[in-house]
Amino acid sequence: MRFAKMVGTALLAGSTALAFAVPANSAPLMTAQSALSVAAPSSVDNVQYYHHRRHYHGGGGGAGALIGGLAAGAIIGGAIAASQANAAAQQHQAYCAQRYRSYDPASNTFLARDGNRYPCQ
Repeated sequence: MRFAKMVGTALLAGSTALAFAVPANSAPLMTAQSALSVAAPSSVDNVQYYHHRRHYHGGGGGAGALIGGLAAGAIIGGAIAASQANAAAQQHQAYCAQRYRSYDPASNTFLARDGNRYPCQ
């Protein structure tokens, strides 16, 4: 079986390489097309297609509900995480402002006695 697969793969690869090695030629078939239109007159029939839609009640909304639930969970979870991060930042600023009188919340630094600014941790 393995030998047959290898032979088949080799033949397929060889025929593909041969197909790309030979240049393709094309030309419009104007004479054949005009002769064909003369030989058989054109008659077009309009056919209407009616699609009968089947309605299934129940059991089809599971995937949509799952996707909607995941999206809503991601949005709510992101909002909760953002509010917790904001609360933590406010607590950190309150701690640093209480500990250092020279605390600057914009840069999160305080002015030390040596005259240099250091980050509040």
